[in-house]
Amino acid sequence: MRKLVLCGKLFDAVDGSVRENMVIIVEQDRITEITPKAGLAIRPDDELIDLSRHFVMPGLIDAHVHLGMSGFPAIREPDEPAELVAAKALKNAKDNLLGGFTTVRDEGYFTIQGCQSIRDAINAGFATGPRIFTSGMVITQTAGHLEPRWTQERFGFQTLKPVNVANTPGEVVAAARHMLKMGADQIKIMVTGGVLSKGTNVGEQNMSDEEIQAAVSVGKMHDRVVSAHAHGTEGIKAAARAGVTVIEHCTTVDDEGIELMLKNKVALVPTFIVLKLIAEKGAAAGVSMDAVEKSAALVPMHLHNIKKAYDAGVRVIFGTDTGTPLGYHGKQHQEFVLMEQAGIAKTDILLAATRYAAELLGWQADIGTLEPGKYADIVALPGDPFESMEAMKQISFVMKGGQIHLQRA
Repeated sequence: MRKLVLCGKLFDAVDGSVRENMVIIVEQDRITEITPKAGLAIRPDDELIDLSRHFVMPGLIDAHVHLGMSGFPAIREPDEPAELVAAKALKNAKDNLLGGFTTVRDEGYFTIQGCQSIRDAINAGFATGPRIFTSGMVITQTAGHLEPRWTQERFGFQTLKPVNVANTPGEVVAAARHMLKMGADQIKIMVTGGVLSKGTNVGEQNMSDEEIQAAVSVGKMHDRVVSAHAHGTEGIKAAARAGVTVIEHCTTVDDEGIELMLKNKVALVPTFIVLKLIAEKGAAAGVSMDAVEKSAALVPMHLHNIKKAYDAGVRVIFGTDTGTPLGYHGKQHQEFVLMEQAGIAKTDILLAATRYAAELLGWQADIGTLEPGKYADIVALPGDPFESMEAMKQISFVMKGGQIHLQRA
């Protein structure tokens, strides 16, 4: 039996255009045809899905979430067992799906195989959630962002295993290989300090140039994405110079850093929303003042610097850091509005959360655009984001792999 999705406006993310009165034909989990509504021959057993008054587009992709975190002021409660974290992660995954995010990239989980298990459970049909592209655990350094002794002192437990604390190029290679062996889809390294790590300065470079290059070498050997957390200017330049695939946050990038990113084809994921939420609402919510003050210092320059990179031609990918304090899964759509405030063109904002993100993951053969042969990952909303990005907050229809998970009138 075919499903016929009747579209009012259709943004297929192939070339950035919008077509009207089109029909997406879905059979099982794939799109088989996209055709004008006029002249369509409807079969007796076809299932009609009427989105003729909606804006229809590919399933959204959030390229930076943390499924093991739930937006609480502390990233994890003391003595919280891994089993409880996994239960929360499954709920968070489902919330993302219902928010229209049919694919997410997890940028760091608490246990070596935890997020891979969440991914595999969803893929096997034991749970409901988006497609998951995971880092497994991040690779950090002694006294670096989310280093285990800092975590243990602050929260009373250790989240990271010693294999993920790497202080030489050889240790970075071993840690990266270990995560790939444990089923991670990519390698994630912590190049600079972070907002949520007390005692680290967000501007400082904590991973040496040689250590970054070691991670990149493993990524190239295995044809994997290498993702670099970097707020500080020197760390951004070091990551770009080494040729990482993508820089997360990229908050204080300068002209030299932008040139290096262009030269080495390095993308960026800005995550505007996390810094803004912590800076504006963190103190009242109980987030540490250390994190609030760091965020407040970064917010004024963030949109400006990302706009400079975007104008120069650096590819900007949609990502939100959802799961960190005050970032709730399935509720991260304000990022679309902030991207527009930064001066990114509406077409590129939508492509950033669809085709561009799929290309970053290397999954463009299956997702990211609405084309015959690809998974039927489809979302719809009653408003038009080309009129206002606020419309992205009203997802009313979600289909993943031909299965409807949300349908509102």
